[in-house]
Amino acid sequence: MFLDGVGVPGEAAPGAPPSPVVAARTPTLDALRAGRLAAPSVYRELDAGLGHPGLPQSATGQTTLLTGVNAADAMDGHYGPWPGPTLRRVLDAGNLFHDGVRAGGARLANAYPPGYFAAQAGRRMRPNAVAYAALAAGVPQLGAAEYARGEAVPSDLEGAHLAREGGRMGPLGSARALAAIAAAHAFTVLDVWLTDAYGHAQAFADAKALLERVDAALGHLVTDPAGAVARGVTVLVTSDHGNVEDLGVATHTRNPVPLYAAGPGAAAFVGAASLLDVAPAVRSVLAG
Repeated sequence: MFLDGVGVPGEAAPGAPPSPVVAARTPTLDALRAGRLAAPSVYRELDAGLGHPGLPQSATGQTTLLTGVNAADAMDGHYGPWPGPTLRRVLDAGNLFHDGVRAGGARLANAYPPGYFAAQAGRRMRPNAVAYAALAAGVPQLGAAEYARGEAVPSDLEGAHLAREGGRMGPLGSARALAAIAAAHAFTVLDVWLTDAYGHAQAFADAKALLERVDAALGHLVTDPAGAVARGVTVLVTSDHGNVEDLGVATHTRNPVPLYAAGPGAAAFVGAASLLDVAPAVRSVLAG
């Protein structure tokens, strides 16, 4: 599960607005962070700076997560939000979706609304690095039909933007669908991009509610007897840069980002220290 723009909160300055990351009720993430789960689990805080000054950006951060290549080096600095020709070449050369396809199948689990495909057909849509990486590996984008059959997951873990297509799936329904998808594929990604959007908008209530839905879904994935971990899936949650944890600014931050792993392959992430370490660890899990 990729959470766009979620950093580890630093010490709050006097008078700073509350952080939704701190305020949200997230018992599953808290348990993962404290190592209190029965399943093997790992918590790390990753450097998102990639050795460059300035604020980390989505295109370089996501490309690095998906390839293990320092995308900020390729761009001579942080770049975003969407990958241009240079980063697309990096993603084309090999990303985790390619690895997943070779290991037995890959899936981008997001259910995209009809308007997304209309914009794509009209060439008004610039995909983020996650969506581009999937397309580069021949992994299809899913829409309303798959959502109505419970075969794709809403990015808000609720289904508000797809209610006309099949009703609201909600966090539990989203988690059940995601667990089934992940159990059937070697590599599955759910791109939760709204966290970054809420950070830029400094939308405390929306961000807090979304983080609580994320946690509710994770509770099923990692602790339920019918969840993903119980089916032998390694669950990974991480981000590309900080943002929503500090609503005192409407920009990204240089805070580290969290990494949570649970399941049979969690130990592969014990040594992760930066965004560069995520793809090699995922590849070791895929290799068995």
